[in-house]
Amino acid sequence: MRDGTTKDESYLRDGLYAEFDGWQIVLRAPRQDGDHWVALEPEVFHALVRFAQHINDKYAVTHFKWPM
Repeated sequence: MRDGTTKDESYLRDGLYAEFDGWQIVLRAPRQDGDHWVALEPEVFHALVRFAQHINDKYAVTHFKWPM
């Protein structure tokens, strides 16, 4: 839901919230001028996970290792 009354929204940290709309993960970042939204379809979410794995492998930063 995008009306500010989500029932299953979770606070991730750093001012970022997430919810699942039945198909994609929707990220919300509240701002003074209105919320900013990003919707991650399954393929994009998996690409993000692969990117985190790549960063871990390339730079040995274990805080991006999957699963956390």
